[in-house]
Amino acid sequence: MTKASFRLISLSMRIMQMSLKSITYVISIGFIARYKNFRKRSEALNRSLGVITSFKGCTDAMFKKSLFLTIVGLALACSASAQPGTRTLVFAINEGVTYRGNSDAARQNYKLIADDLGRLLKAKVNVEMIADYGTLEKDLAAKTYDIAFIHATHIALAPVKKGTYSLAVTSKAHLNYKASFLTKLTATPKSPAEVGKVLGSSTKMIGSPDTNSITAWLIRATLRDAAEAAKAPAPPLKFTRYQDSIPFMVEAGFVDVAATASEAIVKDWVAAGGKVLTTSKSVPIKNVIVSNALGNEALETVRTYFTELSAAADGQAKLDRIGLKQGFVTYDPAAYLALSGWLGM
Repeated sequence: MTKASFRLISLSMRIMQMSLKSITYVISIGFIARYKNFRKRSEALNRSLGVITSFKGCTDAMFKKSLFLTIVGLALACSASAQPGTRTLVFAINEGVTYRGNSDAARQNYKLIADDLGRLLKAKVNVEMIADYGTLEKDLAAKTYDIAFIHATHIALAPVKKGTYSLAVTSKAHLNYKASFLTKLTATPKSPAEVGKVLGSSTKMIGSPDTNSITAWLIRATLRDAAEAAKAPAPPLKFTRYQDSIPFMVEAGFVDVAATASEAIVKDWVAAGGKVLTTSKSVPIKNVIVSNALGNEALETVRTYFTELSAAADGQAKLDRIGLKQGFVTYDPAAYLALSGWLGM
């Protein structure tokens, strides 16, 4: 977010506060004038009826003080309702299920971004770290989250396809996330049909990270295409929890082929003499989606904020803290929805 945007927000809040003060002053003057008029007319009416007035115990000073305290309380209540934080939004964060991390540290890193969004959306934004995909999917279906940063494409894509959320931005550094099939086999297939024949000839399963990870979805879609091209059955999968366990599955002989989407793991594998049999198609991961219940203006506010983060030094510092130095970019909505067909959603 630019400095000009912060100054504009600050100026707007000052103008609002000044307006409230002016309204309070006008109301005070009006009440006092009406009180004096009411008191005079009441005392005259009481004298004409022979009734003893009881206004002697209520001096002007006492009345003004009571009135002042009442109106100040009213003004403070009005001011509070006009300040950011009158509503609470939930900003869900998921950094994947197949990478090891520290959720407490991550929460602090994203809180800086949540605070910025709160000022822009005039709300209090709470950060919730959601590690479990089952919980994430259930809560997205229930529209529990207002904004969500989600590692796995298929998890973010499902509510967008349903029409309850919209894609705001995606990580610039992760536009081409793909699965690489690691192996020690000597075969060098050049087409999906050849890949299908090589994998279909093996008696062993294919190694994969967590069954609901985006990598597993990429693996299944790739094996489906290869099997269809080779007119052969797709081999079954053998799962492990984390990406960093994939090379060991091949090294230990549990499988002949295992797939990972970690570029660092693939680089180390190749450097050690291993081979990449084939790769999947690529998808954008680390997507930010926004609930359609917030409206188009909020969606554009969130989109603009994230795309402009890398343009300023303070924004770059926030990106560094969440490990996304390149920042965020927009993505074609139609192309994004089309991914659901290939993934088999």
